Amino acid sequence: MRTVLNISKHDATGRRFNNLDARPGFLAHDWDAKFACWTPRTESEEYVQQAGSSLTRNMTPLLSKLGRRTGNLNGYYRNASAITDLDFYRAADLLHFHIVHEEFLSVRDWVEIAADKPLVWTWHDPYMLSGHCIYSLDCNGFESGCIRCPNLNYHFPIKRDRSARNLEEKLAVVKKLDPMVIVASEYMRELVARSVYENQIRIRVVPFGVEMGSGLSQADAKRALGIPEGNIVVGFRAVYSEYKGMSLILAALRRLSARYPGLPLTVIAFQETGCCRGLSSRYQIIDTGSIKDAEIAKYYSAMDYFFMPSKAEAFGLMAIEAMAAGATPIVTVGTALPALVGAPIYGLCSEHSDDAYADVVETAVLRAERNAEGRAARQQFARDHYSMDVFCKELSGIYDEEVEYSHSVRRTT
Repeated sequence: MRTVLNISKHDATGRRFNNLDARPGFLAHDWDAKFACWTPRTESEEYVQQAGSSLTRNMTPLLSKLGRRTGNLNGYYRNASAITDLDFYRAADLLHFHIVHEEFLSVRDWVEIAADKPLVWTWHDPYMLSGHCIYSLDCNGFESGCIRCPNLNYHFPIKRDRSARNLEEKLAVVKKLDPMVIVASEYMRELVARSVYENQIRIRVVPFGVEMGSGLSQADAKRALGIPEGNIVVGFRAVYSEYKGMSLILAALRRLSARYPGLPLTVIAFQETGCCRGLSSRYQIIDTGSIKDAEIAKYYSAMDYFFMPSKAEAFGLMAIEAMAAGATPIVTVGTALPALVGAPIYGLCSEHSDDAYADVVETAVLRAERNAEGRAARQQFARDHYSMDVFCKELSGIYDEEVEYSHSVRRTT
């Protein structure tokens, strides 16, 4: 049994992306997944260790502010020893980087941590492709090296433009470490191909694995949640972010409310509450608030449609989870989502505008009975492309290959 150490800022936050949820699946392929996190551990010490002390650990929040002020986002930290002094690190046969860019490690730390071990590095978002932002939206500066940034306010916002140099440093480190880069969608691979990393790195597309539904039928899920049997059920994650398309969702719901106030409709909103105020009093509104991953599946199972009109999305796991439960995701163009949900056959897609999205939502809701006929096909599509077993098997195979690759490179050297 070999050991892989997954390194990320948090353990349970992002657990569906950082391999924590997938941990049992790797054991079947002779890989024991351990985890190192920067923030306080929330999971079992059997497989998670929090990073320890380092030269700059107590100064890290101040260095983060300095980085944003000077534009040098990944330059000041000296926290590698907080990882390399861990027992899990010393025992690891291979490292898997996840969220290592979120203002706690420097480019120098990346090199120090990964210098002597095989490395797989999942790029969960396009941060590595640009000088300071996670999503560049309609800016194409990353294609030519972020020479001059017109959007210093994009997250991570900076006061001074150091974008070109930041990107040069990231590219140099990635070339030096020679990791196997993992992205979760063809959309992300296409972004990499348009960037300064083109022909500079080794890369594979491995979609994340998801749990395949609650096992409840839609009727059983509706009963469990107190939803009338004949209601059409739609759901979404209510988050007020420029990236997530909340304005499109609310515009579509308001149109339905104005045109069809008597429609037997249930609206399920995860996370933020109160966003559906003002809709028809005859609609059933279920505000779940913050919800644990283990509880969300029954809500998906009750849904006919899941709204996810993101403006920026490298994968879109919630849309896949909803599809695995039988719901139809309704997304917009310009992200990884249309291809991931198999639009227009299994999912639905529109242009990213209020009117276009509302048109698709209105048509879909009025055809909900016909949509129900494709429920089993959507679930099968999700099983075929995004099962946790397939994910663990493929990634374990990559781990095996990278250990051998690392040994062969060292022998050659």
